[in-house]
Amino acid sequence: MILTLTPNPALDITYAVPRLLVGETHRVSVTGTHAGGKGLNVAGVLACMGIDHVALAPLGDRQREFFVEDAAQRGLRLRLVDTPVATRRSVAVFGADGEATVLNEQGNPQPAEVWDELTDIVAATLSPGDVFTVSGSLPPQTPDDTLVRLCRTAADAGAEVVVDGRGQWVNEVLRIVPALVKPNASEAAAMTGIEEPTEAARALLAAGAWAALISKGADGLVLLTSSGRHFEARPRTRAAGNATGAGDALTAAISAGLDGTPRDEVDWPEVLRVGVAWSAAAVRQMVAGVIDRADVDSLLDDVEVIEHA
Repeated sequence: MILTLTPNPALDITYAVPRLLVGETHRVSVTGTHAGGKGLNVAGVLACMGIDHVALAPLGDRQREFFVEDAAQRGLRLRLVDTPVATRRSVAVFGADGEATVLNEQGNPQPAEVWDELTDIVAATLSPGDVFTVSGSLPPQTPDDTLVRLCRTAADAGAEVVVDGRGQWVNEVLRIVPALVKPNASEAAAMTGIEEPTEAARALLAAGAWAALISKGADGLVLLTSSGRHFEARPRTRAAGNATGAGDALTAAISAGLDGTPRDEVDWPEVLRVGVAWSAAAVRQMVAGVIDRADVDSLLDDVEVIEHA
């Protein structure tokens, strides 16, 4: 089972415009509104592929009914923690060329009792062999040790920890909990001070990660493990479309590959092949957190995976 945590969920609103012009007034059509945030997007992809999961998130009362209804329609197993804090909004604006401009509210600080309840749920939900993912931004003023405590609780329960985030809290987690980290190239550079993805991955291993996967967008990914394995994977055909949810689809695929499988038995070539295919399938969708099985099937043979000696 995969437990996804979204520390800073959002009401995702998607607008479509013929052309986005800075400084101009636009008439928009609303093409979608759904329960969002990166962890919920990961859960959405897992639901599309029929994989056992629970999506955990703190949520303000005003959005609870909508999130519950949206999750039910999409097949998400949702576990919400009540908070007095209003849920933020995220607006994605698409032009006719398919390019997206995303406007994310920061959110608001969560009270300590919300983090305590989230930690209790993590401890009660996870078992050995499960996977715990933490994805996306944190609310402002979240202490670094809050996420350390959550991840340590998951590891103590015997779960693998997958972190897709940025900031000092990730480094603090790696000091305490060996985790698989999955930044994109710019996030890895910001975390390590190293621009070259493979060298940045080595720095993340040195910081405590047991595996470091760095996404390079349309150019694929690089993965290094603490056991000395080094992979690159990429699509042979560059995908065009909405890249907003591609990273979340990749996180979903990696988590699915780890679920119930010991680290030294993971079939990395197959897991990465699936990850790139799921990511490319997400690019074909207007909204994040959705992939189509038919797209995945058509894309699997278009992925090249290389293991370096």
